[in-house]
Amino acid sequence: MSKKQTSLESFFGRGRGDKRRPNDDDNTETAEAETAKKKKASFNRKYDESYIKYGFITTDDSHAPSPLCVICGDKLSNEAMKPSKLLRHLESKHPALKDKPIEFFERKRREQAGQKEVLRATTSTNAAALRASYLVASRIAKAKKPFTVGEELILPACKDMCRELLGEAAANKMAQVPLSATTVSRRIDEIAEDIEAQLLEQLNESPWYAIQVDESTDVENKAILLVYVRYIFQDDVHKDMLCVLSLPTNTTGAELFKSLNDYMSGKLDWSFCVGICTDGAAAMTGRLSGFTTRVKEVAPECQSTHCIIHREMLASRKMSPDLNSVLIDAVKMINHIKANALNSRLFEQLCEDMGAEHKRLLLHTEVRWLSRGRSLARVFELRESLQRFLSEKKSPLAAHLSDEKWIAKLAYLCDIFNLLNELNLSLQGRMTTVFKLADKVSAFKAKLELWGRRVDRGIFDMFPTLAGILGETEAGPSLSQLVRGHLASLSTEFDRYFPPADDPRSAKEWIRDPFVNVPGESSMSVQEEDQLLELANDGGLKSMFDITSLPAFWIKVKAEYPEIATKALKTLLPFPTSYLCEAGFSAMTATKTKLRNRLDIRNTLRVSLSPITPRWDRLVAGKQAQGSH
Repeated sequence: MSKKQTSLESFFGRGRGDKRRPNDDDNTETAEAETAKKKKASFNRKYDESYIKYGFITTDDSHAPSPLCVICGDKLSNEAMKPSKLLRHLESKHPALKDKPIEFFERKRREQAGQKEVLRATTSTNAAALRASYLVASRIAKAKKPFTVGEELILPACKDMCRELLGEAAANKMAQVPLSATTVSRRIDEIAEDIEAQLLEQLNESPWYAIQVDESTDVENKAILLVYVRYIFQDDVHKDMLCVLSLPTNTTGAELFKSLNDYMSGKLDWSFCVGICTDGAAAMTGRLSGFTTRVKEVAPECQSTHCIIHREMLASRKMSPDLNSVLIDAVKMINHIKANALNSRLFEQLCEDMGAEHKRLLLHTEVRWLSRGRSLARVFELRESLQRFLSEKKSPLAAHLSDEKWIAKLAYLCDIFNLLNELNLSLQGRMTTVFKLADKVSAFKAKLELWGRRVDRGIFDMFPTLAGILGETEAGPSLSQLVRGHLASLSTEFDRYFPPADDPRSAKEWIRDPFVNVPGESSMSVQEEDQLLELANDGGLKSMFDITSLPAFWIKVKAEYPEIATKALKTLLPFPTSYLCEAGFSAMTATKTKLRNRLDIRNTLRVSLSPITPRWDRLVAGKQAQGSH
């Protein structure tokens, strides 16, 4: 390279794309710059307490403090931390204050420190009030109360309690919690969105899921589709409300499926659905165009289940004309009194005068599972008061209460429906399995046969009310024949709705206890049989099985024995009943009343029924904390 070229490069510099290695001169310059920087930093000026007479305090930066004017709030550089420059600022910006005593500037410093503390406390209080408003809104939804209860009752009550116990300052703090009806509604919507997001995240992590579906109408006669889901998450089985959907027009199987499919589109994959439970209505179970048929078209592994509780109710409805006439007469007696306000008051007074334990009759409603047995039991208990009241009213129904045969039939109906109610209650529950419920039904069927044989021998001890009526006298052949015929009819109906061929326990007892019920010849593959035998002889897993719930056990062994664990979980995961949907509709009835008939029930029900805890920190972080106004 020529000397001319070198000099030109040194004059104009190298281009952007040119690269050169730093030489010794560059290193020397860098070291000198760093040394100068450190030297300059070491000469940062410090604040002196005497500077307050110029109206200046210091910032909180201990490395390079800056003077801050307590009058105008101007912050100067560290280099201005000199008495001369501070005095110049005071004389030029605040000439009227240059002769003020030092006590004046001390007071200004205390005022500014107080303002900072108030601002810090206000910000902290507003953030706490924001979180409190979310917590109270969640409780309002879970209690199924109107949104106005926060502003009209909860907040005033909390202020009164704080004022009496903690003083006026605590009451003023409580008043900052925003709880207007609009705010509570907005908070509930945000909580519901967070819960739904968490639920969908957990569902997408689960290998399979099962649903239960039911349809009903609300107080506004709108058709509502309620869907619950059961899935695997964190080594256990969880259940939650998936969605609440409003059906605009028809409630056919096609409309039900369309509504649910539109909701699940882009959120859940139908191919992972392994079970669906319904109440057995025609729109749900239609063979050609029912809801379950359409679900199976998009979910090949899905198995449909008719709710065991609904099947139990259907099996118990059939009875002979003689017993049915007794039931109808009893319902007429109840309606004769309950349908008239004056009759209700008079009957209540009569029961009180006669010293009866209860003073009111109970209405019988077909859709209520337990009402038949309870209403008949109350009629039998108050039969003497009923007879006297109906006789005074000259009702022909009073004659039945004087007929011993009619009373005996009523006593039997009280007993048998009480036993059926006990079965119904045992089938209810949130985390039941098909094996447990099948055991309950099988035991009741066996009892029906046993009771029939006892009646043939003239033994009625299993029916305590009837046995108390009969006393020491023997039942007539007509009564024994009537009871025996009804028990045989019940047994036939239970076999019809719970056929032995469809017993879910058939060839699957190994799922309930793989260490005892090892199948012989079964539909299991060779690999599944080998894995089951290995598992059954594993002492460590036996110890874990004794202290772990059945679904959780199979989830934990899935990694080691995937084939049999998969088969077991696909059997345990589906819902055996639609109990959760029924409970959800009860919550809907309590929430959406006649006075709140325009309420959009979806988010309120989700907050009310979901067991998922909202992410409070995330909800609060996304909002600006402001006090109530």
